[in-house]
Amino acid sequence: MSRVPTGRLVVLGEPGSGKSVLLMRLVLDLLAHRRHGDPVPVLVPLASWDPDREELDLWLEQRLGIDYPWLGDPGRTGSSKGRELLDAGWIMLVLDGLDEIPDGVRGRAIARINDTLGPRPNLAMVLSSRSAAFATTVRPRSGPEVRVTGAAGVEIEALDLDTVASYLRDSAGGPTNEARWQEVFAALDAGHDPHPLSRLLTTPLMAYLARVAYNPSPDAAEDIACRSGPDGRPRERARGAERDPATDERRALVGHPVELLDRSEFPTPAAIQAHLLDAFIPASYARQRTSPPARTATPSRSKYRWTRGQAAHFLTCLARDLEHRRQGTTDLRWWDLPDAAPRILAGAAVGLVAVPAGVVMPFGAWLGVGMIVGVAVAVAGRRWSPPTGSFNRGLAGGLIGSLLGSTFGLGIRSMLGIESPAGYLVSGLALGLVPGFLGGFRAGLAGGVAASFVGAFVGRPEMGDSAPWVNSVGFAIAAACVVTLGHSRLPARGLRWSPLGILTGLGGGLALGIAVTLQAGLLDGLLSGLVGAVGGSFGAGLEAKPAPATAAADPQTVLDQDRGTFWTTAMAGGLAIGIAASLVIGSILGPWRGALAGVADGVATGLAWGFLQARYGSFTLARCWLALRGQVPWRLMPFLADAHRRGVLRQVGATYQLRHAELQRRLAGRP
Repeated sequence: MSRVPTGRLVVLGEPGSGKSVLLMRLVLDLLAHRRHGDPVPVLVPLASWDPDREELDLWLEQRLGIDYPWLGDPGRTGSSKGRELLDAGWIMLVLDGLDEIPDGVRGRAIARINDTLGPRPNLAMVLSSRSAAFATTVRPRSGPEVRVTGAAGVEIEALDLDTVASYLRDSAGGPTNEARWQEVFAALDAGHDPHPLSRLLTTPLMAYLARVAYNPSPDAAEDIACRSGPDGRPRERARGAERDPATDERRALVGHPVELLDRSEFPTPAAIQAHLLDAFIPASYARQRTSPPARTATPSRSKYRWTRGQAAHFLTCLARDLEHRRQGTTDLRWWDLPDAAPRILAGAAVGLVAVPAGVVMPFGAWLGVGMIVGVAVAVAGRRWSPPTGSFNRGLAGGLIGSLLGSTFGLGIRSMLGIESPAGYLVSGLALGLVPGFLGGFRAGLAGGVAASFVGAFVGRPEMGDSAPWVNSVGFAIAAACVVTLGHSRLPARGLRWSPLGILTGLGGGLALGIAVTLQAGLLDGLLSGLVGAVGGSFGAGLEAKPAPATAAADPQTVLDQDRGTFWTTAMAGGLAIGIAASLVIGSILGPWRGALAGVADGVATGLAWGFLQARYGSFTLARCWLALRGQVPWRLMPFLADAHRRGVLRQVGATYQLRHAELQRRLAGRP
């Protein structure tokens, strides 16, 4: 890099040539020799970037906040610290896998990279790609040519066969296995025509796969012996038998690598590569795990075991999801799993929990009808004005909307001489705050006004027999819509105090106190207002944020932090609403009804609040749904950590990836 004046380099190579490993070593070497004030190299896989929808710098800012949580905190200028470092040129971008971006947008990706580098002449960058994919992108048969501005290029050369032979013999584990490889390479040297195996093994990936498949650990020896003849060679298969992935999986652990020389079975490098890819997972799960459990795993998790068949099945399902639903990305992130389940799953679960809250509420049917109307208006408002800013903006808009709508609606009723429903001032606040959960100040304001105004003119003052069921339907629909549309899409890394949330909670408590005073007296109003203000400011004041850390996060750490955020916000919101509801309803109908209402409202609201602030709830439901369908194991995170320890998965920050993109594609193409 020191010999490149612009500090920008393109690294090219064939599939499996070791581009990703080279970039990792480059990052480590640059960090080891980094001087004070030099940019910090950061390795970022490009597979999850969509150049058609995202600017590179915005996507990088988000990715840095996930992999390095403290870079998501606000900096001196108000932008995130990651964005400030990018703008100042203090980060050296090491972008891995341009070829993992779909063909149709790869040229657009290079154009966006140039746009990002243009105004930052001091921003260094390394970009890797497969040679053929890069060549067709920069010089397409049709369309404009494109180039990476100011970048030099290097290409990784293939390994020589002697180096590969030494690698496989040295890792054979004993003289018997070493003699097997000696026989293979002696046959390759003696052959007159170049054998497909000679060219294939010169890539590091294929050499590694051959080592895993044919240099097994001691606990696989018995399996190999069963599959081998007396001379150690593999037992011959019936002539004419058809090869398929399932057969390759059953034959994964073979007794002698000499079978790779059989041109009738492996006529091309592609056939050998397919065989080695099929053998990789079964061979990896026959190897003994010598490393201890991951640091984040509890000792009890080490007891979980998966057979070769189970592991191959689950990894195949995950690979198919990455390749098809997620359009070929290689990033396996636990917080993306909820998107593989039905979108309504989380909303339906919380909606069912909210049904009892509607049944026990001692108000007329206007409460349920108003909620449905308010949520519908807020959803329409989201389409007209997408939510921006913090989550509490929507709550503030909903609170203001509920006050405006209630005042206007009750004013018109008074002018028309219509008796106002008992308890409407209290329920009007809930009618306004529920649409506010959808996020966005304008959507919350519109939904709050509509819900409170419509609720003032629906139903009779007395509570009819059908009112509890109408209210339960309204609560269920509102909760389902709020959780489905307003849930978090990124993991939470901790909590911070939101001034706007605290003010919203205080304002809600004040309005609640005034409403209860007008309907139940000064003492009950003061008590309800005080509890509502304290609980509301505490519940609404907690806001999810990226938490500071001292090292790049790993997947289990991110999940643990998100789980803590989920339960903390759920308990905070649930206690705030539950206590306030029990006091308010208790002051009107007695302590027993108040306690029932407080428990029902607290549980429903707390769960909804947790789903809105963190990803853990949606992840748990999706994991159970997919496990019931047999697509993922029940213990998904221990399974992924175990696959990482075995070398089947690699880890980049908080993201897992299959060992190689070719392995992902091979698994995705299997039945």
